Amino acid sequence: MKSRLSIWYLALLMLVLIKPVLAADVDESLNSVVSQATPTDRLFSVDFNKDTGVAVGEAGLIMRTDDAGQTWKKEKSPTTLGLISVAHSGGREIAVGQMGVVIYRDGSSEWKISDSGSDMRLLKVDLNSHGLAVATGAFGTLLRSLDGGESWQLVTPDWATLYDSGAGDTAVIRDEPTNYVVKVLEDNRIIVGGEYGQLNVSEDGGETWSVLYRHPEVDGDTAATFFDLKLSGKTGYAVGQAGLVIRTDDAGKTWTSVAANTKGSFFAVTYTGASKVFVVGQRVAMKSINGGESWEQFEPLDLSLNWYSGLGQTAPNNGRIVAVGHSARILSLSPF
Repeated sequence: MKSRLSIWYLALLMLVLIKPVLAADVDESLNSVVSQATPTDRLFSVDFNKDTGVAVGEAGLIMRTDDAGQTWKKEKSPTTLGLISVAHSGGREIAVGQMGVVIYRDGSSEWKISDSGSDMRLLKVDLNSHGLAVATGAFGTLLRSLDGGESWQLVTPDWATLYDSGAGDTAVIRDEPTNYVVKVLEDNRIIVGGEYGQLNVSEDGGETWSVLYRHPEVDGDTAATFFDLKLSGKTGYAVGQAGLVIRTDDAGKTWTSVAANTKGSFFAVTYTGASKVFVVGQRVAMKSINGGESWEQFEPLDLSLNWYSGLGQTAPNNGRIVAVGHSARILSLSPF
């Protein structure tokens, strides 16, 4: 099974091989490029704690803003491995990436490396204020920390049982799903998901697991993969391949499918209130002002020409959304 390349690895490989195309027409009044490096640089994830934001990317690249995304500066990184995801709770920040790398810090202190005990690619991290942190990764890798990311332990759910479709002997054994999304809630509930269009939940901090949502397979085709999930309060959205969008209105307990009318792959989602939703991905960006009931393309700058994989907002929100992606670009957007 480990010889099977993950969808995320293939997606990243495609992004590396695709030469960025720079749009000629730029609406500087509403949407602008705030920071940019070279075509070979990449940022994968961005996270805001009020006016302070951190973006992470290839070769250990870390960018930071202290003015709600108006200006960014490069920070010293303790690693040259690619960083794929970053998250925070309070003053604690954690970033994860290639070869099981984990770095963490408090406030504006220097980043430190934590021994994750794994050499698998870590694709997403999240944590809560109690110090519970979870990182998901390739081929069923699932790590948990009880001290805010300073030490880690491997969690081994019975993936084959969780992903049993009930199709009997003809079913493919899915015992090593690559999970791209994780959400750790304040009540220690954990949601993880990714391949096969499935979300799983633990109600007890990672000790036991059950199926939360399974996207239907059509005509025998494997369900699309989830790449991002955002949940705050009662409202949340998860997005992925082939225009996959689902929504919750009860704090992630139940989810329903939302039609986005596109086959484009969404890598990141964010929303303002419960109804204004914005997604970006591989040569696609879309917005909805009614909770996903209808969508329209959003095409300023090069959003329809290149890839962006991370979205963030300041808090309290000033109406602007930050997107990161190819060429280590950081965009300031006003889609609504």
